[in-house]
Amino acid sequence: MKFIGEHLLPGQLGHFFTVLALVASLVAAIAYFKSASATLSEVQQGWKKLARIAFAVDCFSVLAVFASIFYIVSTHKFEYTFAWNHSSKNLNFGYLFACIWEAQEGSFLLWTIWHCVLGTALIFRAGKWEAPVMTVVSIMQVCLATMIIGIYLGETKIGINPFLLVRQLENMRSAPIFSRPDYLSIPMMQDGLGLNQLLQNYWMVIHPPVLFLGFASTIVPFAYAIAGLWKRDYAGWTKAALPWTIFSAGILGLGIMMGAAWAYESLTFGGFWAWDPVENASLVPWLVLVAGLHTQVVYNATGHSLRATYLFFIVAFFLVLFSTFLTRSGILGDSSVHAFVENEMNLQLISLMAIFLLPSLFLFAKRFKEIPHIAKEESSYSREFWMFIGALVLFLAAIVITWQTSFTPIYNKLAGKTTAAPEDPEFAYNKIQVFVAVVLGLLTGIGQFLRYKDTPKAFLKKAWLPLVLALGCSVLISVFGNINYQKHGAGFLAAIHLAVFAAVYAVIGNASYIWTGLNGKLKVAGGSIAHLGFGLMLLGILFSSAKKDVLSKNNGILLNFDPKSKQDPLENLTLIKGLRSDMGNYWATYIDNDSV
Repeated sequence: MKFIGEHLLPGQLGHFFTVLALVASLVAAIAYFKSASATLSEVQQGWKKLARIAFAVDCFSVLAVFASIFYIVSTHKFEYTFAWNHSSKNLNFGYLFACIWEAQEGSFLLWTIWHCVLGTALIFRAGKWEAPVMTVVSIMQVCLATMIIGIYLGETKIGINPFLLVRQLENMRSAPIFSRPDYLSIPMMQDGLGLNQLLQNYWMVIHPPVLFLGFASTIVPFAYAIAGLWKRDYAGWTKAALPWTIFSAGILGLGIMMGAAWAYESLTFGGFWAWDPVENASLVPWLVLVAGLHTQVVYNATGHSLRATYLFFIVAFFLVLFSTFLTRSGILGDSSVHAFVENEMNLQLISLMAIFLLPSLFLFAKRFKEIPHIAKEESSYSREFWMFIGALVLFLAAIVITWQTSFTPIYNKLAGKTTAAPEDPEFAYNKIQVFVAVVLGLLTGIGQFLRYKDTPKAFLKKAWLPLVLALGCSVLISVFGNINYQKHGAGFLAAIHLAVFAAVYAVIGNASYIWTGLNGKLKVAGGSIAHLGFGLMLLGILFSSAKKDVLSKNNGILLNFDPKSKQDPLENLTLIKGLRSDMGNYWATYIDNDSV
């Protein structure tokens, strides 16, 4: 049957470029591998030239796929599942982009676009490391291309086809409307289902691109580490990779904060952080990446902690893949309000983790004894010793958060049970992580006053004045700042006051070091400024939590919410149309739907 009004060319072109991207990325991966493995310079250059051409074709194809999808969405071609499921005619222009990364296949496409950008930069900047590093990047491009290929191999489905027509969906093929050649004239096909209301927020236009740039960028320090192991040049990569590590940690942290802001506005999480599983899934790789950044700096300065750096970068990248599995497999569907539902990609997602984790751990174990290390232990008065302790604390915090986040949902999924989460999930995390905050606050406060290898006592004396000032300020804050967590007992309250002191010390200590240790030279004060910012953030977290108060206390009609929503009926005011209702010092009146 010939259907009237269908525009098949955009989808055909888009699918062609999807296949081309898969083939080109595979050629690039093989060619870069051959270049990295070759011993003769002429052979290396020949394979490298082919690899660069293939990677350029891959980048062009990926951009063409994105352009095809955007054309379909922006011109309202509702015969396509992508446009019909995720867009509508009344969306403004900015939200058309949010429509793309609302879909699983769209977010994978966004990820691979950033790899194209990062890979292009590496081609120009990586120098001798280009071939081994780009081998890893290209392999990841192959894996991401399979996520949007949407083909069947026997009974196994590989990826999701973003150019599938509505009438081609398994559950829609037998629908009566598709027996008509003019089905597009039927009212239900004249507009799409639209973008989820929770995603119609300006943060969703800018947050996912930044977050996925952060996710994508973690492959660069990982690829450098694998290249070092592969080529047995265990130390040569660390300085070349350091700017990439700093960039990745910074951009991923920014993306996480943007996501927290969106969740606060759209999901009514009621604070800066709700320990939601999807939030945690992005936080954990960042913690391990920051741990790796610190040990990388230590190695570049002293020769210590190279083995730990390798491990942290491998684990950080694996945790990005693991977080992808958690949020896209459906496992978190009962424990998070903004995880994807299951879509038959679990085997593919597990394979993605295995493809990178197993070979990298095997290579790390095989080369472990060859990795340079200094047998002599660091002095306990040295900067590298306490930087390693701080990195270890970050790593252990990530392990604890991962366990708390994933054990119950994964156990329930595998065992077919419905084990409940803790009654107060926030406190379950806070009662452990508050001590992490204390340790990190103290270490960031005193760390700048320490020297590598050993610290002269005269220099260490400069740390005492900030310590005394911080103690005095924190006492004043605790007494007059109304820091109150009484509902969790005196022990937790004491830990909070200790965290306040650690945060204040991080701020005053680093500010003092910039003034006294660096003579106010901000150009060389990057570490101190970052640590000062961490102290301010920690202090803000503690103040925000202490001042949190529910305005929408419900003293009237109580409505039962779905338990999955995690909503407390006592904290959700029921508004009766036309009747003014008090909300603390404010009041609200429900007038009509258009006014809400």
